Amino acid sequence: MSFEETRAAFFSCVLACGILGAAGCASKPTLLPANASVGRMPRAWPTPRAATPIAAPQIVAMYFSSVSVPRGTTWRAAFVTTSNVASMEVRTNLFAINVPKLGRGRFAFSLDVYDTPPIFLRKYRLRVIARNAEGELVEEDVPFEIR
Repeated sequence: MSFEETRAAFFSCVLACGILGAAGCASKPTLLPANASVGRMPRAWPTPRAATPIAAPQIVAMYFSSVSVPRGTTWRAAFVTTSNVASMEVRTNLFAINVPKLGRGRFAFSLDVYDTPPIFLRKYRLRVIARNAEGELVEEDVPFEIR
């Protein structure tokens, strides 16, 4: 094999590795979890599950008024967890919300989405995090968009 052929093969290999590497770094689309509902509040809204204080926290059900939120609207969410969940957080790389606790295993918020700069109008991965008093956490990811 001549120098030119070796060089061409080398650069072809580097290009192929770069393309495959970039494809492997692409983020997977987030799917709506089975315990989440969007739009209308479900009629069969579950009750919190009893759990000991040191048991692993669980997110039993999630409700979102929308996962594609237009500017100038009110966005609502509610959560049912196990009884040992001490705190809930909803976050993206843009914002974080400490969800108010309504009672044992029940959390909810209502947020006015004001005019948002165009740079922030896009899709996000919404991370819903529940923690028990020991600090152990469980996370569910939800597709989310500000438009």
